[in-house]
Amino acid sequence: MSGSKKTPTITYAAAAAAPAKKTAAPAKKTTMKKRKSKAGKSVKPNFNTYIYRVLKETHPSIGITKKSMGIMNDFVIDMMDKLASEAKHDLGITGKEKTMREWHLNTAVKLVLPGELKKHGVNEGTKAIHNFNAFKKK
Repeated sequence: MSGSKKTPTITYAAAAAAPAKKTAAPAKKTTMKKRKSKAGKSVKPNFNTYIYRVLKETHPSIGITKKSMGIMNDFVIDMMDKLASEAKHDLGITGKEKTMREWHLNTAVKLVLPGELKKHGVNEGTKAIHNFNAFKKK
């Protein structure tokens, strides 16, 4: 074996599994974006669709800007938060109950909303509960 070199024999499967050597250009670094987990991120509720439907139902010819929609969305979220916290407070006073009932929210609406809004809120809530129960029985 003086002077002769043996070349190793590579099968097709081994050649396919072996990494190819690049000599022309240096390898580019591939940056992988890390996905943020959604567990730590709280999702803000979005009422834009419902606000738009009510707007078109009451005033079909009027539009709304993105900024105004954001303000209305924040207003609805704030109002829902106020009503829920008042109902929760009422729930805590009553005792061992864990389920928020219709009358808890009805009382919260009466305490939070002023004057005419209070009457409309109670009427619309009662109508919604009635429609829900009627649909559920079918």
